[in-house]
Amino acid sequence: MRACAVLILALVGAAAGGAVAAEVTAELPATIDPGNKYLFYLHGVSIELQGPDSYNKQFRKTYETTAIARALADRGFTVIAESRPKGTAVPTYASKLASQVRQLLTAGVPARHIVVVGHSKGATIALAAAGRIASPEVSYVILAGCPLSTTRNIAGNDARASFETIVAGNRDRLKGRFLSLYDVTDGWMGSCREMFADNAGLTTKEIVLEAGLPPGTGHSLFFTPDKVWMDPAARWIAE
Repeated sequence: MRACAVLILALVGAAAGGAVAAEVTAELPATIDPGNKYLFYLHGVSIELQGPDSYNKQFRKTYETTAIARALADRGFTVIAESRPKGTAVPTYASKLASQVRQLLTAGVPARHIVVVGHSKGATIALAAAGRIASPEVSYVILAGCPLSTTRNIAGNDARASFETIVAGNRDRLKGRFLSLYDVTDGWMGSCREMFADNAGLTTKEIVLEAGLPPGTGHSLFFTPDKVWMDPAARWIAE
């Protein structure tokens, strides 16, 4: 198993009333401060296969996980960003994530100060965990995470079948605030309406982005901390 890269970065961002220290770590901090805001960042499957900050040959683009985590921390969060090992099972990691969120809640962190941001397979994990967490005030940002009906083989996995299993498992149990973002040129992912349809009382918003990428390459928009997606995500989290 590849060792998870652990980054602990002292970052200072401007905030009302003074500076806020933020960090990026692979696991929950040993000491949980109920006054902090916590954000889980879950990368796509490409990083499982090739490691952090690796070059993706299909999209001819580097997946800048370190820069993304730093940019999220710059916005005032303690960011938990683990590099998952190859072949990570969605249900297993979703259970781990749900347990980590429960640890934060038990330590006194308000649910509204907990955010989960997931891209592609990371978004699939986020949606699976959301059904387990079932907290109406936890926020989720789903980045290109809901496969089209024609999307099957992604890195050897049937993405659509996995998604349909999670839709069925979340029926009548999904709670939280959900923002879905995907680019109009994404050839794999689209609307998350199907996931949200069978769950009453959710707070949801979906934005179709137009980043000007070539047809079929929109999935890679989330490989970098692009303001095109980070700004609407930050606005949603802050609401």
